[in-house]
Order: sequence, then C-alpha cells, then structure tokens
Amino acid sequence: MENLSHHQTAQAEEPLLDVLHDKLRKMEREADSNIEEIELIKQSIRELLPNVDTGKALPHKKTPSGRIKVLHMSYTRSQTNELIETEIDYLKFFARTVAELGLKLEILTNGKSRKDIEEELAKDEYKTLEYRITESQFSVWKWTEDTVEYLQNGQAAILNQFNEKLLQWAMTEGRRHRWRGKIDPENLEEALQEDHLWIPLGITVNALKMGLKRECAAQVKRQDMGHIRAYIEGGNMITGEDINGKPVIIIGKDAIDATTYIYQLNRDDVRRIICEDFGLKSIEQVICVEQPGQFHLDMGMLFIGNGVVIVNDSRESLKDAIEMAEIAPCLTTEKMAAKLRLQYQLEEESTKDLEAAGIQVRREKLENNVLYNFFNGEFVEGKDGCNYYITNGGPPEQQEKFETLMVKEWKVVKKVIFSPKDAAHKSLQERGGVGCRIKGTQN
Repeated sequence: MENLSHHQTAQAEEPLLDVLHDKLRKMEREADSNIEEIELIKQSIRELLPNVDTGKALPHKKTPSGRIKVLHMSYTRSQTNELIETEIDYLKFFARTVAELGLKLEILTNGKSRKDIEEELAKDEYKTLEYRITESQFSVWKWTEDTVEYLQNGQAAILNQFNEKLLQWAMTEGRRHRWRGKIDPENLEEALQEDHLWIPLGITVNALKMGLKRECAAQVKRQDMGHIRAYIEGGNMITGEDINGKPVIIIGKDAIDATTYIYQLNRDDVRRIICEDFGLKSIEQVICVEQPGQFHLDMGMLFIGNGVVIVNDSRESLKDAIEMAEIAPCLTTEKMAAKLRLQYQLEEESTKDLEAAGIQVRREKLENNVLYNFFNGEFVEGKDGCNYYITNGGPPEQQEKFETLMVKEWKVVKKVIFSPKDAAHKSLQERGGVGCRIKGTQN
C-alpha cells in the first residue's frame, strides 16, 4: 500500500495524529456530524503512515530452523544503582549456557553496570565464553525481546513512538470488540479497565520510550535504524515457517487491532504493512491470532517449526476454579473462575485462528502463572550442530515432563536447558522470562 509520509517526520507528526483522533472521536459522538468530513479525517490519519525503511527483510526465525548462534541480552542495575540479585543470576546463567553450547553473547549495558559484567565474566569458568559488551549512554531494559527486531539483512528495527493514551485506547478498543461474548458484560468492562489485574496490555515499550532510546543510541554511533510501522512488541510476534517451509509470521491481534485503530485501516491493510516491512509476498504469510490469554504470544504458545504450534490448555485449571467457586463462593473464587474462563476462551480462539491458517496445533498445559512457563524461551543451535531450547526453570516433575515432550515425543531438540528455578520464579512475577530477556540472531 502507498505511504505518504516518511519515518523521519513520524515523531513530528505525532501531535497531528493525536489532534486528528481527538477530532474524529468527537465527531463520531455527535449525531449530526457530516459523514464525508469524518471520512476526510480518517483519510488524513491514514496518510500519516510512515514509509518503509526496514530494507524489507525478515526477522530471525524463533523456530529451530532459525539456527540461532548469537544471543543478545541486556544487563542493568536498579534505578538507584544497586545490584539486583536476579539480574546477576541471569547474567551467570546465560554466560554459562552460551559457553557450554559454543554460542556468542552480546550484552547491552550502561554506566556502572558494566563493572558487574566484567568482574563476573573474568572468572575462570567463563574462559571459553565469546562475548562482547556494548555500553549505552541511555538506560537499558532487561526485556530485550520486546525493544528491537534484528532482521536477516543485518539491520535492526524498532517501534515508532505513539501517544500513550492513544495506543492504550486503540488496543483496548480492539479487545472490546473481540472479547464480547467470551465474558459477561460486567467482567468485560473490568477486564478492559483493570487490564493489569486480568490480561495486561502489551504497551510497555511505548510507555518507557524504549524505541526512542534505542534510536538515540544508534544515532550517536551513526547507525541506521529501521522502524516497524505496526505496533508489535517482540514477544507478540513469532517468525517461523509453515509445513512447506514458507516463512510465516504469527502476530497477536492486540498488535493488529491497535494498528488498525491508530491508522484507521482494516486488518488486511495492516497485514500488507507487515508484509512490506518484512519482505513477505502474501498477506496469508501474516497470521493474526487471538492473544492466548496472555499479553504476548510467547507467554502462551510455542512455535516448534514446520507448521506446528503448541498452544496452552487451561481446561483443567478452569474446571478446578469453577469447582472452588461452587464449594466456597466468594468474590475471590468467583473472580478467579471468571479470569480462567476468559483465558480458556481466548486459547480456544487462538487455536481456531491458527488452524484456519493451516497451522497444526497441539494443546499442552505448559504454564502455571509464576510457578513455571515453558512457552517462553529461545531455540539455539549448539557447536555440535544440534538444536537446544533455553527456557524458564520450574518444578522438577514439570521440567521432566516438558523435556520428554520436546526431546522424545516432538523430537525438536537434543536437550532443554532450564534457568535456575528461583530466578525464573522472580522473573515471572515481573511478567517476563528467559524468552523476554534474550533475542537470537544467526551471526
């Protein structure tokens, strides 16, 4: 589709986008508004879509065929410059794992945080580790997965910055229309207004201006940075391949619908934008799926390659919650049952969306809130040429069950590598895990 503005002016045009949306919503509320004038405003909004500047290259695949050999991570101290035990634990875990598998580690950090890295990695146990430290003059964020896309042409791409209220409104409106009928009206409004208590909106990259910080850092080094025009935080996009080996990108409908509302487009328009950004030939290669009861896809589904996706199955958890609400009826048990009912309904919808696109779906219970989450991880290729999967640690019996599935039943990896259980628990309490902390590239 034709784009009439350029990314270099996108930030300058943001206030105009906000003004146009304010005017549009005001006119849509007025009964005597001129329909032609409303359409003109919508057209003006559509014309603010930036031009393509990504080189039209595919992101690195997150399936085993991605052949990932370099892991990118971020390390930082607290805002008060204090060392955080969980962050050090993950630095150690990633460094040991990368050294063991013969990979490379790229670490983004800033300020005094660099000293922690150098002191830790100077130890003998890391003598075979191949790593590089990049120091930023700006703050860094530990959730590396969501802040940047590394493309197969060697370029990186970040998200454009939007007005926070506009983005929140757009994503919420998408949920409002999609979730009707999946939850009773009273709970629907609560889920939309109190999203942090139900299913959080995936808009943190925008809220913390991480895209702008990445871009500023790139400008200091005189590096080019592309822009993803749809609002897709990394964890809500999974690049892989269908059963015939053709590249496909699975994207959560929060991202799709947020973009449709922001730029007054339809879903197929947004799929075309994504095709242009990432060099895909057909919109059928962009698979839009309902959020599987999670704010990002990588917390509730796992693309194991060759057109096969594992989607969470909370059926038994819902059954238990309903029974508890019946045995001990109160606001707490009834609300828990309502939340799980919504999660299960959304998982079912995700499954239907994937199957309609020709993806084979298998259902497994691979997450349990902060206790464990095996959906969230990274496939890598070791120095022996075999595939491995790095994910969050959990209860030993659950780890054993998952590794049996991955190694013996699905036959997708040689071994599953689990992070320390305590570190995983603390990280999941912050709504992120191993797959949120690292991002892979081939070189």
